[in-house]
Amino acid sequence: MKTRIYIDGYNLYYGCLKRTPHKWLDLYKLFYNHILPSSSHQPYTYNDLSIKYFTADIVGKAAMSEDSLRDQQTYHRALQFNTQEAQLEIIKGYYAINKTRAFKVDANNSKKPPNECEYVDIWKLEEKQTDVNIAVESLFDVMTDDSLEQVVFVTNDTDLSRVLEKIQSLNKVKIGLVIPTTDSVRMPNEKLDKFADWTRKNILEEELKSSQLPRAVEGGRKPTIKPIGWYGQPEIIEGIFEILLTVEKNRTKCWRWLEKQPPKFEDLPDLLDVPINMLDDEASARIVLLYAQRYVEISKR
Repeated sequence: MKTRIYIDGYNLYYGCLKRTPHKWLDLYKLFYNHILPSSSHQPYTYNDLSIKYFTADIVGKAAMSEDSLRDQQTYHRALQFNTQEAQLEIIKGYYAINKTRAFKVDANNSKKPPNECEYVDIWKLEEKQTDVNIAVESLFDVMTDDSLEQVVFVTNDTDLSRVLEKIQSLNKVKIGLVIPTTDSVRMPNEKLDKFADWTRKNILEEELKSSQLPRAVEGGRKPTIKPIGWYGQPEIIEGIFEILLTVEKNRTKCWRWLEKQPPKFEDLPDLLDVPINMLDDEASARIVLLYAQRYVEISKR
């Protein structure tokens, strides 16, 4: 079944990925291995699968950290190098930052109505064009590609309900809807759900965990490397590097140590996986730290 997926990048990020160690997500693997097979009642194969990923570059002066823009660009490069160009396309809108005025929520009474609250100056940050881009791309694809059999929307944004309605009226393709949340309780928006042939109400955390890009994605002049801040325990990782660099020449060799199974030590807990796969949970990352300390002790003898 020839399928095209339209992903609202920020819906996916805020619904499934923010504050998780799963941001280094392989979109193709997630949908090919998990979402599509589990959402169809028929044994379709998806050898002709492509993705359009809609996002916008973070504005540096409004970013939560100095690394945000650089890390986002790194992820976009990794997606493009990891997936053939025909299979994944990144389509960007933009951010607008404007001064405006708004009612401030009362700190002592959050239920106080807006017209009784203080009216203050604020910065308003808005992502622009994503909804329009998804609407234009999906309608154009359905109307011009007669070989297309299914379109899948990854969003819970009601602004796209008219798009789904129009595509349904053409009666040319199946419509899938994936709600970008890990919450099993949250219900899909009725305005979207009623136009879909099938709806996936959430994305499981285990599916995100098992759909990660390689740490180093080959392509270009040098590999694209997963940012340390995107691991679950970046501070412990830096501590591991600080220890390993007393015997290793550079961070590349430290990563190689993390990618191999070290020898067992009777007085240390067993490693359940190679160290690099144990860096998202605090307890397991601290075990890796102990192994790094022991490795350095032995190397210095």
